[in-house]
Amino acid sequence: MNRRLILVLLLVLVLGGAAVALATNARRQGPVQPVAFSHKQQVGDRGISCVYCHQGVATTAHATLPSTETCMDCHRVVKTDSPEVKKVAAAYQAGEAIPWIRVTDLPDFVRFTHRRHIQAGVDCMSCHGDVARMDRVHKTNPLTMGSCLSCHHQKGAPTDCLTCHQ
Repeated sequence: MNRRLILVLLLVLVLGGAAVALATNARRQGPVQPVAFSHKQQVGDRGISCVYCHQGVATTAHATLPSTETCMDCHRVVKTDSPEVKKVAAAYQAGEAIPWIRVTDLPDFVRFTHRRHIQAGVDCMSCHGDVARMDRVHKTNPLTMGSCLSCHHQKGAPTDCLTCHQ
């Protein structure tokens, strides 16, 4: 009887652990985007820089989401028969933006600028994780006040309230 109970408990633990792992994996896949875009393929395999698609990152407060024009720079001639590229081409021809789903968003009361971080030499991976290995981008860093303050302390960056809040 004890052996059966132990086996049942072990089975419950194993199955419960598997369920938790599946749920965690689902969160780590990130949102389903309107166009399936693999950062692993484009950034990791092809070496396309983050700045190529997120053009405003070094010059504006926001990284900006890629425009259909940016996608079509290559896809006018590359993989034109792909169903995903056809979605981009249709949006481009209609003069529409692709309604990308933002993966990382900060509260409105936080004043954050990518430009200052890029100019300070902060690598994109510091906050966004190893995007070059992600088929679908997912949030890897909670980007809480605590995580930001920890990074600022490590790098000797200002930590007064007005650095991030107005």
